[in-house]
Amino acid sequence: MFNWTRPIPACAKVRSQFNFIPVQLLDRLYIISDQSLHMRASKRRTVFQGGFVLLILLWATAIAPERGARISITPADLVRAVTIDRASLIDLCLIEHVDPNGRDAEGRTPLLIAASQRDWKTARRLMDVGALVDLADKNGFTPLMAAAMHGNLEMFRSLLAHSANLHAEAPCMDGRDLLGMALDGGSPEIVKTVTERLPLMPRWTTSTRRALDAALLAQNKNQIRLLLGKHATPPTPEGKSVPLLAYSIANNNALLFSTLLACGADPNTALPARCDKGFLALLPSKSLRGYIEEDKNVTVLMLAAGLGREDYLRALLEAGADRKRATKRYNMLALYLAAETGQWRCTQILLGSGPPPDQLRIEISLASQHAALIKDGVPIFRTECSTGRHGYSTRTGRFVITDKERNHRSTIYKVDMPYFMRLSCLDFGMHAGMVPNYPASHGCIRLPSEAARKFFSEIPIGTLVTVQ
Repeated sequence: MFNWTRPIPACAKVRSQFNFIPVQLLDRLYIISDQSLHMRASKRRTVFQGGFVLLILLWATAIAPERGARISITPADLVRAVTIDRASLIDLCLIEHVDPNGRDAEGRTPLLIAASQRDWKTARRLMDVGALVDLADKNGFTPLMAAAMHGNLEMFRSLLAHSANLHAEAPCMDGRDLLGMALDGGSPEIVKTVTERLPLMPRWTTSTRRALDAALLAQNKNQIRLLLGKHATPPTPEGKSVPLLAYSIANNNALLFSTLLACGADPNTALPARCDKGFLALLPSKSLRGYIEEDKNVTVLMLAAGLGREDYLRALLEAGADRKRATKRYNMLALYLAAETGQWRCTQILLGSGPPPDQLRIEISLASQHAALIKDGVPIFRTECSTGRHGYSTRTGRFVITDKERNHRSTIYKVDMPYFMRLSCLDFGMHAGMVPNYPASHGCIRLPSEAARKFFSEIPIGTLVTVQ
């Protein structure tokens, strides 16, 4: 076929050397008898016909359509096609096996563009032809982040299966990370999957704190346990330095405390050297605040003891809290803090012994200078005593016998104090001594020798002693 729409080549416009004259065909047959004449006529006709055919071929070649040139398609074309969502052009690029890992000016690959635009069908096609899922743009944003941000679990799993260099903890240049985007996407399964792939974290991030808060709100103990196990340090509230477990004790938040402890929070968690002012304001005891502000390595067990949180104290001990751990500066134990702050029930718990007060206790009267042994609510033994004289008044309150020593000698006054029974780990107690009819001691409670021997042998450690 000839393409008549094209212009006639110049060679075709040259005037022919043949001058065509209309020919009238004869209806009669003339026979030329001369053989040589006949041959010359045949040769002339053959040459004429051959030249005419050659001319026609040259003309046809000149005016024939040019052979089509091959179209060049680049990775940039695929990037543009995905960006403008041009399906036909995408098809053409894939048919021509264009490299699927080209980038635009922002460093985005076709796969990242498709995932960001929620074009999951195109994203899968690109993955099938070799698109790399770990390629990030200039901001550090990846296709996995896009799938997590949009909450597409199926696509996220597909991308994750093709990932060869996943760093779940790596943030973008704007500070966002994969876990934070998963939380924004609202898919618990994606959040769990990302958390599982986090390495051991030296500290808590904004995203991991958000994940913990969400898990605590939903009471998702598996997720809480997973998050706690991914961090080398205990969680703290955003912008705070005191661990969340300590806040739960100070705020008396039983649900938060029990959840954290059940999910693996360290029962020996220590408070920082400098605590938040807001946290210190939660502590009603001035002496306890003083120890926490001035000392180091104060544990949550000591905190619970000093606050008189008996249930918390028992739970911490059951979870493995070390009751023998001491602070660095004053060498304080949880037992000492309980005693110092007058938490006699916590003192009993830390001693691991002591009868309930309604079964057995001792009452000391400063006014009458008498001591009484009360059993099952009934006084079964009374004796005289001598308490602190003027300037050495005996402390009042409720105390617990924390230790007993048969032959004790005072390191302060250099005198013997037989049958010594120390009260609440403090510097005074009950012992045998001279008992006049008035206060005469340096603060201790003197008993007649027989009464002191009886108390020493019959009263167990942990027994409550009330001084009033």
